[in-house]
Amino acid sequence: MTRLVEALRARGLDAEISLAGRWAEFRGERCRVYVFEAARGGGYYTWCDDPDARTVESYPDPDAAIAAGLRRAARVGGRAGEGAASGRP
Repeated sequence: MTRLVEALRARGLDAEISLAGRWAEFRGERCRVYVFEAARGGGYYTWCDDPDARTVESYPDPDAAIAAGLRRAARVGGRAGEGAASGRP
């Protein structure tokens, strides 16, 4: 089991997971969230299918990537740069 799959299960998220366990897709509050494990220990990437929040972000571990994806999918307006990263609610 990959670290990504372990992190998803620890959070109890129902996700579509690739056979190799290197990418996952799950439903956030407003949009679908995607998390991908980069090759050769390159970290994890996340993005959301919201047209206003499609920025790809990099994280060192899968739990951080999942948490960021869920936050972005929950944002009203969904614009990148809003919320915790900018210090605005």
